[in-house]
Amino acid sequence: MTTRVLPRLQPPDTSYWSILRLSLPIWISNLAIVGGATIDTLMTGHLGAQDLAGVAIGLAVTVSVFIALVGVMQGLSPIAGHHFGAANHKRIGYELHQTIWLAMCLSVIAIALMTYTPLWMTLTNAQGRVAEVASSFLIINAIGLPAAMCGRAYMALNAAVSRPKVAMWIALLMLLFKIPTNYAFIFGWWIIPGFGGAGCAISSTINAFLSCTLYWAIWHYDSFYAKMRQERICKPDLKALANLLRLGIPIGLSSFFEVTSFTFMTIFISRLGADIVSAHQIVSNLSSLFYMAPLAIGVTSSVLVAQSIGANSPQNARLATKRTLKFAICLAVCVALLLYFFKYFFLGLYTKDQEVIAVAASLIAFCSIYHVFDAINCVGSFAMRGYRITVLPMVLYGVFLWGFGLGFGSILAFTDYLTPEPLGAAGYWSAITGGLILSGSIVGIFAVRVAKKKELGQPVWIR
Repeated sequence: MTTRVLPRLQPPDTSYWSILRLSLPIWISNLAIVGGATIDTLMTGHLGAQDLAGVAIGLAVTVSVFIALVGVMQGLSPIAGHHFGAANHKRIGYELHQTIWLAMCLSVIAIALMTYTPLWMTLTNAQGRVAEVASSFLIINAIGLPAAMCGRAYMALNAAVSRPKVAMWIALLMLLFKIPTNYAFIFGWWIIPGFGGAGCAISSTINAFLSCTLYWAIWHYDSFYAKMRQERICKPDLKALANLLRLGIPIGLSSFFEVTSFTFMTIFISRLGADIVSAHQIVSNLSSLFYMAPLAIGVTSSVLVAQSIGANSPQNARLATKRTLKFAICLAVCVALLLYFFKYFFLGLYTKDQEVIAVAASLIAFCSIYHVFDAINCVGSFAMRGYRITVLPMVLYGVFLWGFGLGFGSILAFTDYLTPEPLGAAGYWSAITGGLILSGSIVGIFAVRVAKKKELGQPVWIR
């Protein structure tokens, strides 16, 4: 009788060089994805404040709905990372199929929400050209949502198995493709009429289907994934779906609270006028671009922690947590200084309207302050995802970003209860800065404590 010898599991490399090597392609791919929204903002900015405000509202609603539902699917990342670390490869393909089933179901919800445009126009008090652009933008973008959702499932899987360059090359290709298609559909070219701000959504929808097709082809034909692929399409598995939702719903709500604390600001600030919402949109877009670096490090942290736990090495997981946090904080400090001292250079890339620039410059000060704590927030919460702890970040984000950021921010922005006069957009930005400082500090502390307790084999009460 022979004894089966189990393979010796090798934990991932957690050196700073490895963190950089994994984070860089994730950063480039995320930057390319956000770059699509940047191109939308830059191009429509030349059409005037009305079109830019309409696109700002459309982007705010789209991101709010999309990020929340995609976040639910992110339960795949720690699950697949754990299986990869444990060399349980076939299970990865099975979990991917379940995530795609989940994406299809969530797409129905997303399409229903986005196409009910009267709700969003009422909330934003959008009228005339602004309402026309925003409504068309939402309806067209909804068409591409199923493809975009499925593409994100493949993207999460590639990160979990340490293949982030796949997403990077696809995102870069789609960004290059978006530039001419955006121009053609916004301004018109040859037989294509100009659709104004709504043309951005046409380009994004085309990109969504192209990128999803590329992800599918690579998954099915790249030999790297052969050991992970299933022989046939797996039917929906209620137990596997429940496991995904148990991890994914708190992640989705965390993402929703974090992202909508900014996008809902856009919706509420839109009541203050086109110039103010345009300035807010520019600063929000800059903030999003710079946020891509800590987000990439956060994804890397989650992957390294999950793979380490799968390889039965909590010591390695703790090391990954500490090093990714240190790396993110150092980088965020440098970025914050760059953003503040070169603010007029960055703003000049978006608009020449001096009134918009003046408002945006005052908001960048808040952005520079909170960026460091936003980085801690991101990396700390992602590290805890690797430990399959998702509820605590969700609660903290809800309390500090929605309750404090949006709730207290609304009081500061629109009333004179606490200030001599309403602060307008600055009220929201000051409140969200305070919320991120509090949330980031707590999340960072808990991430380090969880890593230490897991290494020592002590029970962790948080979920």
